[in-house]
Amino acid sequence: MNIDIIDESDKWNYVNEKMKNKHCAIFDLDGTLVDTADDLGLATDYVLRKYGVEPKWTKQNYRAFVGNGAKKLLDRAFEHKLSDNELDNALELFKEKYNAILLDHAHLYDGVASSLDELKKQGIKLAVVTNKPHQSAMKMVENLFGKNYFDVIIGATEDAPKKPDPYTANLALEKLGCTLDEAVFFGDSDIDVYTAKNAGMDSVGCSWGFRSFECLRTADPLVIIDSAEKISKLFKKV
Repeated sequence: MNIDIIDESDKWNYVNEKMKNKHCAIFDLDGTLVDTADDLGLATDYVLRKYGVEPKWTKQNYRAFVGNGAKKLLDRAFEHKLSDNELDNALELFKEKYNAILLDHAHLYDGVASSLDELKKQGIKLAVVTNKPHQSAMKMVENLFGKNYFDVIIGATEDAPKKPDPYTANLALEKLGCTLDEAVFFGDSDIDVYTAKNAGMDSVGCSWGFRSFECLRTADPLVIIDSAEKISKLFKKV
């Protein structure tokens, strides 16, 4: 049962009942906790120019391209015109440039810090599970939130499947010491919702991020929220 609490605030009791045994919150990073679209776009534009392609994509385009990892982002930006070898080389250029500008424009969405602080006060365990390369994810999270703020941070590596495969979500649960019933996955895209579904856990759609509201609704999370301030409200008992 999907509840859109943007329009149906009277459904909070139903949502709270579903959430009452949740002790672990897993978060996507880009588009959910942090707005990274500007720097992702700048790094991609840099690579396009290196290949003699004049960038034409808008920030909104890059929001739509993000979610399946950096290689897929580049493939979409190049309109699938690069060979596998060219794409691999482009990815290395992208990583070098993006790591150099990783924190230039990245910032937390309004309400994220206060909501997560409240969850920590409630004893909720926190994890980040992202398709961003692991070292980039670690650097970003530790700079924006502080070292050891999250109990677990899992980014993408070459030897592990990416979301929506449930591998990284399941790994986070193992490290957190949480069961599927005790966990909920927060994300701004259908990829995050499908990751949660593939793992067998509930999910919350975050409509302020990179994907459209309708994209989230189609994926059918437990609930969709329209501001980060509502993250902590979900865990309040009624």
